[in-house]
Amino acid sequence: MKDSIPTFSIKELFLNGDIYSIPIYQRNYAWGEGQVNQLVQDIFDFAFDSSKNKNNYYIGTLVVNKREQDGKIFYDTIDGQQRLTTLNLLIAALHNTSLGKITDAIDYNLNLTFYSRKKSTETLEHICKQDFNGSYFSNKEYNTNIQERYQDIVKTIKTILIEKETINVFYKYLTEKVKVVRVAVPEETDLNHYFEIMNNRGEQLEKHEILKANMLEVLKDESDKDLSIAFNTIWEACSDMERYVQYGFSVDKRQAIFGENKWNDFKCRSLEEVAEHLKLNHGEIKEITELSIKEITESNFDFNLNKNHDKDAPERFNTVVNFQNFLLHVLKIQTRTEDASSKIKNIGEVSLDDKRLLDFFKPYYALSNPGRKQFVINFGFNLLKTKHLFDQFILKREFKGDKEDWSLKRMKWYADNRVNYVNSFGEEEEDSKVNQEIIMLLSMFHVSTPTMVYKHWLNAALLYVFKNANNIDSESYRDYLKELAESFLFGRYINNGNELFDYYMIFNKEKVVIQKDVSFLDLNKLNKGTSVENFVFNYLDYILWRDIEGFRSFTFTFKSSIEHHYPQTPPDNNRELGEELHYFGNLSLMSSSKNSRFTNNMPEAKQKNFNIDRNTDSIKMQLMFKLTEEEGWKEEQIKKHGERMINTLLKGSYDA
Repeated sequence: MKDSIPTFSIKELFLNGDIYSIPIYQRNYAWGEGQVNQLVQDIFDFAFDSSKNKNNYYIGTLVVNKREQDGKIFYDTIDGQQRLTTLNLLIAALHNTSLGKITDAIDYNLNLTFYSRKKSTETLEHICKQDFNGSYFSNKEYNTNIQERYQDIVKTIKTILIEKETINVFYKYLTEKVKVVRVAVPEETDLNHYFEIMNNRGEQLEKHEILKANMLEVLKDESDKDLSIAFNTIWEACSDMERYVQYGFSVDKRQAIFGENKWNDFKCRSLEEVAEHLKLNHGEIKEITELSIKEITESNFDFNLNKNHDKDAPERFNTVVNFQNFLLHVLKIQTRTEDASSKIKNIGEVSLDDKRLLDFFKPYYALSNPGRKQFVINFGFNLLKTKHLFDQFILKREFKGDKEDWSLKRMKWYADNRVNYVNSFGEEEEDSKVNQEIIMLLSMFHVSTPTMVYKHWLNAALLYVFKNANNIDSESYRDYLKELAESFLFGRYINNGNELFDYYMIFNKEKVVIQKDVSFLDLNKLNKGTSVENFVFNYLDYILWRDIEGFRSFTFTFKSSIEHHYPQTPPDNNRELGEELHYFGNLSLMSSSKNSRFTNNMPEAKQKNFNIDRNTDSIKMQLMFKLTEEEGWKEEQIKKHGERMINTLLKGSYDA
């Protein structure tokens, strides 16, 4: 075909000699940990899925403008730079960590430059050179986000690509089957105008909108009209994850479903019951809305149904999960808790990969499924029930004035018709101890797993509140979350592999804690430098926050840069430590910006910097600074601190 659009495998993308340039009007590399890990996981899933790994996997389009400069051809990348940068980091990470295990490695060379960002270009060049060993030993300042994303990729591939055979299957699929489409804009295109159009283009129909239409099709019979209306109303109310579900209903429907002048008393037990409430109130509204303008202006009706309660400020709360992923959480819960006597067949395991949203749902509402109608009816009700529980008992990010923090709140109606948000547990004031402890546990889980597909902790928490919806006790909920954290720690992150914790065990028993017997553990996993899991540091900080006075103001934030307190490359290049450098006692988790600020300073110099700004990212780090101040920081202190921190993890408590 004369004007066919060129498609490149990743191997072809890097071996054909083309040079890609990021123009000055493009934003900087902005992908976060969740996005790069999601890309790696997606490729992994396709590579090891026998039903899909024979097919190509298209990861997007590069929109480019071809130009010549100094006798060389450059492709200015107008759209797709985030994926292109990440692909360079992924190939570099595979070569830097596993080149000796890769059977047929490509002759990779960096093919990307940033036209106006010298720091970004130099960072990529430093990472992608063949003798790069993972250390940032130059005195130059590098792009911290590119550094951090590279470290995230290294950690992910070391976690999922352990065996030589696994590495080669992944690498072969990545380089040969993963495809990129390249589209060149016509000559004489106004690039600034084109770029503006690209950034303001309309959104395609979301998968959840397609899913809703397919499920409503099951309820298309006239006899199911009330159920269909109820299902659609619930779906629309729940789809705005940023606000409490009550605000997705008009005031009269809200009063009927959640309790008059209560709004938090949800006692419906089925979609049929919800439909009955909506139908009754729908009739009243219809009588009003069918009045003529003349009748409305002359009537004595009180049309002010809002009463200042119709809208919640949408910018007040941010959710920890998007709607499409939330639908999968509800599906997992429904398929795992369905009554054994139900005629609805459990089709198979559901993952939290929302790219496959339609694939996971389709078997349940397909024409061939005799239980399709009951499934849709049950799902409509479970969606509402789970969203109501989610709003009250799952973490949110709350913005109030110029402050923001994690929150766990429920709605409360006051006698003077005010509706406000109060703590879900304990005292309603901000200093509720049990409420704050649950917030710390939930935020610890959340910041440790920013990628949606890995939020198994959220599914476990939702399952717990779903099963105990009529009696959610704060201490029992807290204890369950603590046991879940121990399961993740002992069952996965420091497990020797003999009794590896399967996330699906969440559904198989109420108590999911794994035995702490050292015969099931590999504590050497804690002495692996930047390969130690973020969760380990965060869970340790939770224990320290709970058990040590003076850290009540500490909160969890997203951070993924592992700091060596004694630097990997000291300023004078005279390293005094051997393998102790990567011991757990010498490590802490921090933000990339602070890691960059500390650079390669010696512990005593970092201590002085810390004295100026005590707002650190980690309680463990603060203890390291304190020990440095008291005793210095050598091999003895690293081992001393490390043993104490590991014992704290094993015991689940800190001894002063």
